[in-house]
Amino acid sequence: MSKGKGLLTAAGILTLIATFLLSWFTFRFGTLQGVNGIGGIKNVIGIFTGGTRYYSRYLSVPSWAIYILAIIVIWLVASGFMQILGRNKPKIGIIGSIIPFIIGLIIMLSVIGFPFMDYFIRVFHVFGDGEPLIEGIIPLHITLPGRTEQVGTYFLLLGGLLGLIGGKISKPEY
Repeated sequence: MSKGKGLLTAAGILTLIATFLLSWFTFRFGTLQGVNGIGGIKNVIGIFTGGTRYYSRYLSVPSWAIYILAIIVIWLVASGFMQILGRNKPKIGIIGSIIPFIIGLIIMLSVIGFPFMDYFIRVFHVFGDGEPLIEGIIPLHITLPGRTEQVGTYFLLLGGLLGLIGGKISKPEY
């Protein structure tokens, strides 16, 4: 196995773990809610079943932005699988790595206090989920001492970065 294929496989596994098993950070908006991929899936279903107007008012963004956000959530859910499929087609691995890397980067820039990131973080409320899938198990909320982000952010960022590198150095097979 080449280095690129190995990196794409590792990236896919990290991204899938970050998306489906770990929380990225928590916010207090009425109640304490974890931000994770499972919450995004639940809320995207709500968007497509008539909740666009609700999310538009809730996040103070236009309706068309809610649909773009829904596409990003779907892309994130598929990205781990795209990275693993990228072992044979590196371009698919690169495409699958873009959104996890950007989301992880936005969270990290917000944590260090980069200007204008609070607006982007507000949009992450669509990933918020008040109810865990399995109480205390999925999603896992693992916070590093003294930090506001959680381990899932690092998994997401690292999965996106490894996927971009692995897709770039991998040779396509025909």
